[in-house]
Amino acid sequence: MATAMTFEYPQLDRVAKDGDKADVVQTIHWRVNCVSDSDKDADGNYLSATKYGTTSVAYESGASFVAYNSLTKDWCKAKVLADLDKTEEELKADLDADIAEKKTPSVLTGTPSSW
Repeated sequence: MATAMTFEYPQLDRVAKDGDKADVVQTIHWRVNCVSDSDKDADGNYLSATKYGTTSVAYESGASFVAYNSLTKDWCKAKVLADLDKTEEELKADLDADIAEKKTPSVLTGTPSSW
């Protein structure tokens, strides 16, 4: 099973001013999707796994500053991975494990057929 992982940043929260800096990002809203290229569910949809959350970003006086309109998705990815304390490979391994669990669940649910 091979999977493709994508990062999305649907929203960045910022303040108009922080000290002498303008448009300072404070929160990154993110979502990471991983989709199998071969394994499907009973309805024929490719198995997938998602993680999402927010990452707080604090501007520290004296630190390098990236202006809001100069931010990149790679900058956001670096902040999110640092906040998660994971490499991109570790995060992908977590999502791949979630997909593997969906393919072959270790916990089964239901009720007995005699009910």
